[in-house]
Amino acid sequence: MHAVNWFEIPAIDLDRAYQFYSIVLNGNVRKGTFGNGDLILFNVPFNNGEAVGGSLVVRPDLQPSTNGAVLYLNAFGKLTETVGRVEKAGGKVIVPEINLGKFGFAAIIIDSEGNKIGLLSHEL
Repeated sequence: MHAVNWFEIPAIDLDRAYQFYSIVLNGNVRKGTFGNGDLILFNVPFNNGEAVGGSLVVRPDLQPSTNGAVLYLNAFGKLTETVGRVEKAGGKVIVPEINLGKFGFAAIIIDSEGNKIGLLSHEL
């Protein structure tokens, strides 16, 4: 069991968000649909319960924010390399490196849509 089962990150422009996350996460996102809506999925094995899944969505009831909870995404590799792609992709690095000891390393960014997002990796 996971404490979180699914998450949705709000986007204003799904194509822009796809470009941003595709660059920053080194291609570990894919476009998809659910019901009548398009979304962007993170490439993790959420169907079999091995990982928590989530998506980026455009919905009128969700707005990007830098307030509230911070969601930490898998950096899919070395944190410094992932953080190095953030500004080139249209985001902003707020905290470039946080040493979490045995839990690895984290960074905090603002994505292309205006969300405060954490990045997490066991490799610096």
